[in-house]
Amino acid sequence: MNTDEVESMHHGRLVAVYRGRMHWSQERLAYELGVDLRTVQRMEQQPMIKNVKRRELLVKLLGIPAVLLGLEGEQHLRTTELLFNEDPMGYLENTMILRWEMHKIGGTRSAARGLDIWMSEVTNFVENAQGTAWQKRALAVLSMSYLLQGSVARSSRLDYLQAHKAFQKAYQIAEEIDDPELMASALFREGVVFINQDQPREAITYLKGALDKVYGQGFPYLRGHILKLLSEAFAKAQQPQECWRSVGLAECALDQRTFIRERSLFLQREFSSASVTAQKGVNAAFLHDYDRAIKLIDKGLTTYNPTLIPARARLTIQKAEAYYGLGEIDFCVTHAEEALKLARSVGSNKTISRASTLHEALAHSKWSREPGVARLGALLVIE
Repeated sequence: MNTDEVESMHHGRLVAVYRGRMHWSQERLAYELGVDLRTVQRMEQQPMIKNVKRRELLVKLLGIPAVLLGLEGEQHLRTTELLFNEDPMGYLENTMILRWEMHKIGGTRSAARGLDIWMSEVTNFVENAQGTAWQKRALAVLSMSYLLQGSVARSSRLDYLQAHKAFQKAYQIAEEIDDPELMASALFREGVVFINQDQPREAITYLKGALDKVYGQGFPYLRGHILKLLSEAFAKAQQPQECWRSVGLAECALDQRTFIRERSLFLQREFSSASVTAQKGVNAAFLHDYDRAIKLIDKGLTTYNPTLIPARARLTIQKAEAYYGLGEIDFCVTHAEEALKLARSVGSNKTISRASTLHEALAHSKWSREPGVARLGALLVIE
């Protein structure tokens, strides 16, 4: 595609096409952009969307190649910097959102880039904002930054100690500004770490604490996500009754969603009917109901957000483990290979570790001489 062709691209039609591929309504896109429906309707009629920051967000939300919206080149970068620098607090908040978007779509590898520098910049900003109208907003961004730092440590480096420290720091800051949503987010992510450490009872304690923080205050996306993970913790603890009760409550939260943005908005794209269905499959796998697990995970993946590659990798390795439980080794290996490729593309070391653990189990099983087992082993040693 040459330069003239790129410049002649109709931005509005591109947005409509990619929105359709995501199976999003205009109302959904308006919600994600934080604008009204009429704005989206007008935008999809425009040959060129003049607002650069809006084009950047559309690239992130819909997966439109940046070049098709004219976001390549030094001139674009200079314009963006000037726009952001006119509002330092807004720049900080917008960049925080984009970093979480990178984490959810591009994985920890993308989110980790320049994270140490970012943490230093936000910390310095908070110090300079003391006593100003920006102080509370700046502290909220710092709390969210620690949440991101902990998530990267957990998923990329499998450094659970560092993850716990980051989430505890996030909680302390959220407590300082009396923000129940961010306190709940920190407790929720602590629970995720304990699930990763195969300590479901500790996870249950933290996840229940997170629910207590937002009890009666709304936050359906956050509450629903907590309930999903709580159901998984109960499944790992072999408490089926509590497991299915929790996931049922998560389904109820789907009906309570609103167009009000939550500060923990990085969870909004992950909480959907597809994700709840897939979660039921994950739970069934931990409860050793492997046939049901595979059917539910497949059903969830059919309409699962295609941009959430780290989450899709986790669900795919879960399906491989379920096939192992059924003794269907060819399917097990095929899905393990798929999960491994997805995980490597975004740096999800937790999923890579699960693939390695699965291969080790296969290598010490009666299927150790199966060709697929050797193939998976070879794939694991390739960097």
